[in-house]
Amino acid sequence: MEGPLARLRLNRPEALNAANWAWVNDLVTATSALASSAEVRVVIVSGEGRAFCSGLDVKELARGSLSTDWFAVWESGVTALANLDAITIAAVHGYCLGGGLQVAIVCDLLLAADDAVFSIPAVREGLVAGLGPMRLARLIGVAPAKRLCLLGRPFSAAEAAVLGLVAEIVSPANQLERGTLVLAQELLEIPFTALRHTKRQIAHAFNSDSDDVFLQELVAAEDDCLRSPEHAAVMAAYRAAQSARAADA
Repeated sequence: MEGPLARLRLNRPEALNAANWAWVNDLVTATSALASSAEVRVVIVSGEGRAFCSGLDVKELARGSLSTDWFAVWESGVTALANLDAITIAAVHGYCLGGGLQVAIVCDLLLAADDAVFSIPAVREGLVAGLGPMRLARLIGVAPAKRLCLLGRPFSAAEAAVLGLVAEIVSPANQLERGTLVLAQELLEIPFTALRHTKRQIAHAFNSDSDDVFLQELVAAEDDCLRSPEHAAVMAAYRAAQSARAADA
């Protein structure tokens, strides 16, 4: 962690960051630490080496090492990442396949290098892609999600952007780190209380149909924002700017 900015690095470069038991246990540990931090406001999720993440470790799967318990731990880690109050940025380069795509799409913003290759090929391995199909349906709609999940074909960063999965394509690819840090800095300059409540409201749009619940939460959220030091600072800066303009008039 670097103050309000934290880095979560997928770090099995020799296996294109494929997920095994140690990988998912580390994900659970890391997301737990991030969730308990009162300081972290932005998290960058990236992959070491030549890829973001090539999915689950197929060698481990073929050996029978990835049991149903593994999939349960995997999903708990991915869900914990999705539920962080901090704003999360996935910085994707190279392969972003299967579980890698599942990690990327639970992040709030996805930046992709122009060399990124995406796929969710679980069905071709005789598996269900965790909660990936449901999350994709929510993000891009039922028909596109069915096409991606039922066929498991690879698709480019440009295609991902058309589908609405990618917030920005970075070109050339070696500028991904710089582009990600620029975006992170922009987010760090925005009042976090407002960001946190806005993120929560968007998430709740998929798990509640009650306008009354939304209204209750909105009132509480707005009250929290109005009382926050960030809002006070923004308003003080506005008043100072207004006073300066009046004095120059």
